[in-house]
Amino acid sequence: MTKRDFFILLIKMFGLYSVVTTLFSVLPGNLPFAIMGTDTYTIILIAVTVLIAIGLFVALIFKSDRIVTLLKLDKGFDEDKIELGNLKPADIIKIAAFIIGGLLVLDHLPSFLIYSFFAFRSHMAGVASGAPDRFNWIISGLNVIIGFLLLTNYDFIANKLKTGNTGKNENRDQ
Repeated sequence: MTKRDFFILLIKMFGLYSVVTTLFSVLPGNLPFAIMGTDTYTIILIAVTVLIAIGLFVALIFKSDRIVTLLKLDKGFDEDKIELGNLKPADIIKIAAFIIGGLLVLDHLPSFLIYSFFAFRSHMAGVASGAPDRFNWIISGLNVIIGFLLLTNYDFIANKLKTGNTGKNENRDQ
């Protein structure tokens, strides 16, 4: 299996994960807001949240090859093939950083969008939002940013976390 095929497989798994997240987290999380009030903003919020989740799903499942090319995920590895029994520690760290970053983005993007909408709505209505809402908004935003940084800088992270015997002169590819 090539590194490119491996990342395409991972991205498609994230796409399936986003479907599960949408069905069991985003939709049930928005249901009380739809029941409590049927104003236009609530309907727009639910529609936008579901459309973003579906768009993310479609992009991850059907455009995974383009995502790998766009983010250059298959670059920065020494070898093109992946032998699961022969992974170097740096390769494992790269894969782990990619997986963790993807999970952070997929887990916290819907809540960040919802809290952003609530903050915008509170600001437009002239009502101060509560401290727990602002705290959750900041935390979800930080998680999305950290996840994005892990996704885009997995090679840098692997180089920083690379362990080796410092007593030997090793050729490092930096």
